[in-house]
Amino acid sequence: MRHLAILAGSLVALSADAAGAAAVSLDCVARLTCVSNLDAGRAGCQPTELRYALEVGRKTGAKVVMTPEGADETGRFYEFRRLPGTEGVRLQASGGGLEPGQGAGVLTVFETLDFVLTRHDAVLLDPEGGTPRAIAVTVHGTCAEKD
Repeated sequence: MRHLAILAGSLVALSADAAGAAAVSLDCVARLTCVSNLDAGRAGCQPTELRYALEVGRKTGAKVVMTPEGADETGRFYEFRRLPGTEGVRLQASGGGLEPGQGAGVLTVFETLDFVLTRHDAVLLDPEGGTPRAIAVTVHGTCAEKD
């Protein structure tokens, strides 16, 4: 009987963990894009309206793909890996660069379905021998469950 109670407790814990890490499929819209250090020591933001499809695997470590609208023509997408969950956050993910000069990125989707995406890059402002400048691009927006 004692073994059954332990087994039942383990199954409840497993099912609670599985429920907390559901696969996610969202439609997202970026509303504000900010770039810091493009001009040394300065940051600037501008309103935007960029649409993204967000597809997320169920488990920690699963692939997270954020594809901008129109990516069929450009082939551009952002790829991350799902991180363990935390209270108040629906999804958090991180990933390394996919292109030369591109650094780490992180994505957080909160329970409110607001999101923040930050990517680090080294950009060459002067193509004729200049030194690349380290910048951060931060995108703020909202998501909705896919139909």
